[in-house]
Amino acid sequence: MRRAGFVALALVLAGCQAAPVVAPGVVAPAHCPEISEVGYAVFLVGDAGAPKLPAHPEESLLVDPLLRSLREDVREWVGVLGADHVTVVYLGDNVYPRGLVPPGDPGRAHGERVLEAQIAAAGPARVIFTAGNHDWDVEGAKGWAHIREQNAFLSAHGDRVAMLPPGGCAGPDHVDLGRRLRLVFIDPIGFSHAVEDPERHAAVCPNTTAVEAFLDLAAEFDEPDGRHVVLALHHPLITAGAHGGHFTWKQHVFPLTDFVPWLWLPLPVVGSVYPLSRQLGVTGTDATSQQYDRWIRGVYRATRPRVPILFAGGHEHSLQVHRDAVGTYYVVSGSGSKLSRVEPLETAMFSLSAPGYMRIDSHTDGALGLNVFALLDGEQRERVFHHCLAEGPPERRRRR
Repeated sequence: MRRAGFVALALVLAGCQAAPVVAPGVVAPAHCPEISEVGYAVFLVGDAGAPKLPAHPEESLLVDPLLRSLREDVREWVGVLGADHVTVVYLGDNVYPRGLVPPGDPGRAHGERVLEAQIAAAGPARVIFTAGNHDWDVEGAKGWAHIREQNAFLSAHGDRVAMLPPGGCAGPDHVDLGRRLRLVFIDPIGFSHAVEDPERHAAVCPNTTAVEAFLDLAAEFDEPDGRHVVLALHHPLITAGAHGGHFTWKQHVFPLTDFVPWLWLPLPVVGSVYPLSRQLGVTGTDATSQQYDRWIRGVYRATRPRVPILFAGGHEHSLQVHRDAVGTYYVVSGSGSKLSRVEPLETAMFSLSAPGYMRIDSHTDGALGLNVFALLDGEQRERVFHHCLAEGPPERRRRR
């Protein structure tokens, strides 16, 4: 009887997991005024490194539902704006589980096909990859070798494809899209590598030290020439998932569901070790860890007194939109090929655990719109959230 009760509870909770959570108290979602055309479209796709691939190499790489949907959306916008005005940004963890291994190693061919599928989904548009912790061999001993392999592989695809910052480097690097939008790219693990292995970092990266990289990051926000600035990186500054230390009674009683969603095996008391250790910062990839917290504080210091309008990240396998007290937006677009739970958070405007991606629309008059798309039935793309981030050109935004 008790087992049946647990099963019933599991089914109820599982059925509710994919429902979107919207926090209307933060700010009401709104369309941008339709007084100007969209000039540039930027797609944000995170953690897409484990897509479905065809069984046979000669078949089309695009069998993954999300990548196929992305390709269709990109094609539509390329038809409207032209390929030079459409950009697809992959927000890290581009190859699971340990990045692109060297030639000859088991898994190299698979890793190449994973990257090729993501490139194919972008069609003729510009493609920018940034690095995630899995691309760095989960920050293991072979991380430098794996990230340099990915950089070399992507660089061989011509000017349309780039890795920013270049694999292994801290950044920042930026891309200006017209007169109204600047994308800035940084790699937190690259900053750490600049400190831990300065000689190897300096040999291939323009910023020879982490201090220089932070100074350059501050300069990116100083005079963007009237453009909105979006800071893109793998690690989000705000997240309502496990990487943000958000756990409920479910993880204390059924901790294995965070790894295998259907494994509702009750482990009371013993199960609390897992969520408590994550909340105490045992895992370096969690915002609760000292390493991650120092990184977040460093980014905030570097962006003062001016602040980007949007921080874009992946890492958490869900779709989230947040807004802080001073009006800065934070998005998590990390459900490119994996899913994880998301919990309520006071800053959240929207959150959903479903396959999907986001698109930023940069209007010619300076308005900036955000769209969130999800595959709610596993195949059909739906716009599940939209919001006007700015109704015109940027003012001098200052963080107090």
